[in-house]
Amino acid sequence: MITDPDLVNNPTKVTEVLKRDGNLDALGLRPDPENVDRSTRRTAATEDPGYGVDSAQFDRGAKPENPYQYIEYPDCRANDDAARPIGWIKNRFSYCQKFLFPISYYDVTTGLTSTATIQNTIIGYGKIGPYPGNPTRRFADFRFTAQVLEPNGIFLDPRSEMEIAVKCAGEYRVDIGIDNDRACYPNSALERHDKSFIGWGLDPQAHYELFSEGQTPSVQYGEQLAQGVFHFEYDFDFPGVNTDPTKKTYEGGLRFDSAYYLWDKQGSIFDRAVPGIAYSKSDPKVARHAVFVDEARANPGASWPPKAGKRLLGGSPLHADSLHRVAVAKGHDIIRDRNRATARDVCYTRPNMPPALPEEGPDVDCDEYSYATTYEGAAGWRDPGGVFDPNKYRDEFAVRLVNRSHNQEAGNRLNSFYQTHRILDVDRLIPPWNQELDPNDQERFWVPITP
Repeated sequence: MITDPDLVNNPTKVTEVLKRDGNLDALGLRPDPENVDRSTRRTAATEDPGYGVDSAQFDRGAKPENPYQYIEYPDCRANDDAARPIGWIKNRFSYCQKFLFPISYYDVTTGLTSTATIQNTIIGYGKIGPYPGNPTRRFADFRFTAQVLEPNGIFLDPRSEMEIAVKCAGEYRVDIGIDNDRACYPNSALERHDKSFIGWGLDPQAHYELFSEGQTPSVQYGEQLAQGVFHFEYDFDFPGVNTDPTKKTYEGGLRFDSAYYLWDKQGSIFDRAVPGIAYSKSDPKVARHAVFVDEARANPGASWPPKAGKRLLGGSPLHADSLHRVAVAKGHDIIRDRNRATARDVCYTRPNMPPALPEEGPDVDCDEYSYATTYEGAAGWRDPGGVFDPNKYRDEFAVRLVNRSHNQEAGNRLNSFYQTHRILDVDRLIPPWNQELDPNDQERFWVPITP
């Protein structure tokens, strides 16, 4: 399996050497062992890449017209990140991966070697809402393109076949009364596609679906989180005694949920990237909020209230620098309310609060960062464990009097981002629950600020 972007983007470099030599030794590439394991062990220390969605997509706090922003085939082929083992995750709903599989077949009866190269492109589509016709089933689907390049010899025999099947291993993070084998499994009608190499050349596309069963969304069952780890497997069938070994792709990660407190109660997302909401300093509706966050994070100690060594999180997707949502609908209004009250107390009653800048206009609000709807907000809930210690994180936040319209629009957009990108509240104050819901701290987000 070849993932070097230079070779993936220029497959003729591979096909020419493979046809000439019958192997890729000249490129420093050796055949994969049979059934090589391409899994990646996930731990709480695993740092995933981040992505940022322009907050303008959530204008006025409304549902976006196109929440998915799916990757198109040309975009996937043009993006070098798609050649990484984790692929390119444009956003939580949009995944793609590209790679090459060179294949050689040595015929012991003739002493001849046949070759072909498979150019593979996988595009995955996370979903909002249940599977059509089944109100409790969550799902995701994939479009797989397997182009057969420069086939010769036995690969041109119509009896030579390639089967590509999707596999998924799943488990529920919390028991909801459904067996784990239903946490992530293929739609049997689309589980595998088998064609001759000639057939794949004529029609290189295949469609796959993965399902996850759930209960009716409700407080009783919580988020109904199911973790899925998927990959694709190739099996080859040639006339004669020599059969190429099974090949596997790198694995990817899916998370299914039925969170009762989201606008849309079921969904699936690709979970190996950290979502972010990007506020622009040139956006006429939220610019003053973006400037405030940018300046506060650039010089935390100089933000109000002043504090030496202050840390303001959310500037990157790293575990140690990201934010975690508080959902009022889960009964966590006390966290939000105390965050907000702490920030407003500093804004309106603590002496020497800096006045609003002229750029803010006549109508201003107390803007706060980190947000009241996060565990990293002003009141000091930052440490998991249910211990509220206002002194440990006293003044570990920033406030500023900011244009009222910009402040309120930024908050409305943040809520729509939570809802649309399925940002969950994973009970960080209750360690046993948090460990079940989010053992590897994947339910986090960040806030990039753009020009």
